[in-house]
Parts: sequence; structure tokens; C-alpha cells
Amino acid sequence: MKVVHDATRCESHGVCTAVDPDRFELDDNDDLIVHEAEVSEADLATVRTAVDSCPRQALSLAE
Repeated sequence: MKVVHDATRCESHGVCTAVDPDRFELDDNDDLIVHEAEVSEADLATVRTAVDSCPRQALSLAE
């Protein structure tokens, strides 16, 4: 699985950074940085929660 970030939809609410701060970060310009797009099976539940929590649906998971 891989995290897909749609920067055109993202409004930098930071919900994903609260759920998974090791993977998601807002930089000094409030742009989202995805530190690791590839998602291991061990991390899938946390990443899925972050993706599902995005208020603008700017994150998704792809095969």
C-alpha cells in the first residue's frame, strides 16, 4: 500500500499529523510532507485512520 497526497485538496488542518506524526508533517509553510509513502502491514491501521480522518479527503491509499 502507498499513501497518495492530493496537494490541491489539502488545507493543512493537520489531523493526519496528530494521528501519525512520524509519517506526516506540516512544514513552515503549512505544506504537508509525507515522510514515507510506502505503508507496511504493521502500520496500515494507523495510516488508514489518518487517511480516513482527513477533512478534505486529500489523502488516500493505493495498491
